[in-house]
Amino acid sequence: MARKPSTTAAGIDHNAAYIKELEQKLAVLEAEKMESDPTEEISVAQTDYIKVMSLIPYRLNLCTKERGQGKIYRFDNFGQIKKIIYSDLVDILEVCQSFLEEGYFIILNPKVVRIHGLDEMYSKILTKENMEKILDGTDEGLALYTSANPIQQGIIVELVIQKLVKYPSKVDLNMIDKLSRLAGVNISQKAEDIKMAFSVNPEKE
Repeated sequence: MARKPSTTAAGIDHNAAYIKELEQKLAVLEAEKMESDPTEEISVAQTDYIKVMSLIPYRLNLCTKERGQGKIYRFDNFGQIKKIIYSDLVDILEVCQSFLEEGYFIILNPKVVRIHGLDEMYSKILTKENMEKILDGTDEGLALYTSANPIQQGIIVELVIQKLVKYPSKVDLNMIDKLSRLAGVNISQKAEDIKMAFSVNPEKE
């Protein structure tokens, strides 16, 4: 009659160690999952005020309903910040999706960005600080310009033209030349055209 194999103390120790190792690995995986997907732990109250910044040099209206209806938040200048109640911002994100994707405005609250899954989108949009590096004429700024989407590139050219019109002594003409070639736009000529128009039809600021 054949004997059943007996379980030795060494075998039990080996199995226990193996199970413990698996438990440790499982704990590590759970921790990594929590770290990589923390949205369950992030919350924003509907009544919280969220900072939003305009990234365009002209008027921007963000509406809570289609066709300019509902509550309207008006921005007049590049870099202007307004506090928008979160419940309204949720509606704005739905109605003004194209403005968001093109970089007309940016949300300055990391929690809201994470909750709405905007991290990847925002990695492709230049911030105000990066856009100002281009305006300052740094080599890094020119590299940033080429990384921007076409809409933001157009906005940047407009900002540079405005700066050249208002503060010509603060603009690096070498940078203007390089940026003009990248953009396919004669920035200096555009600025001169605006100055000429103002001299013919002066307007009060």
